Amino acid sequence: LGVSLAAAMLNVMFDIGEKVNQELKAYGANITVTPKTASVLQDVYGLEGGRKEYLNEADAAKIKTIFWAYNIVDFAATLKGSVKVSSSGGEVDDLSVTGTWFNKDLSLPTGETTTAGVTTMRSWWTMEGSWPADDADQAVVGSNLAGRLGLSAGDTVTLTTPTGSRPLTVTGVYTSGDDDDDTLYAPLAVVQELTGHTGQVDQVEVQALTTPENDLSR
Repeated sequence: LGVSLAAAMLNVMFDIGEKVNQELKAYGANITVTPKTASVLQDVYGLEGGRKEYLNEADAAKIKTIFWAYNIVDFAATLKGSVKVSSSGGEVDDLSVTGTWFNKDLSLPTGETTTAGVTTMRSWWTMEGSWPADDADQAVVGSNLAGRLGLSAGDTVTLTTPTGSRPLTVTGVYTSGDDDDDTLYAPLAVVQELTGHTGQVDQVEVQALTTPENDLSR
């Protein structure tokens, strides 16, 4: 009886963490890591006038080496930029696009590897098509933006900035139910190149079982 009770308790203990992780992934990130010197007025309240700061993309993986590493369910580095988006169906000037990891394999300082990205962090999105690859000239487009430009999976869009242009293949059209329906997500490296911020990110979105602010602030 004692052995049976102990085995049952262990099964519950080991199973509950996995179930919590699965439920958490349905609600997206609950922690945002930003530069320590970032302007509070600009980043939190959306007011201009602060000096823009960036994080090193290479440092993002260090999140999985802190004391709370096992509480980190998923994470993704992001960089926003303003571009001109054009297609056969029209064009939009000064559109805010987001560069991010979709399903990126990372090597940790500990010698271990992990996979991170928004593919699981945006699990509530309805996707018509598929997610882009991190190393390809591909993108996914929000349903509102796709409607304005007449886009669907398989079409091509061109992102243009003062530093150059980049044609991308649309692999999918998503519906998020929020402002993301008016934007476009592309591989982080593409947005970094077009905005002139190679190796830099605005923030890192983190899914965690707890809120280890003290550790993440380091």
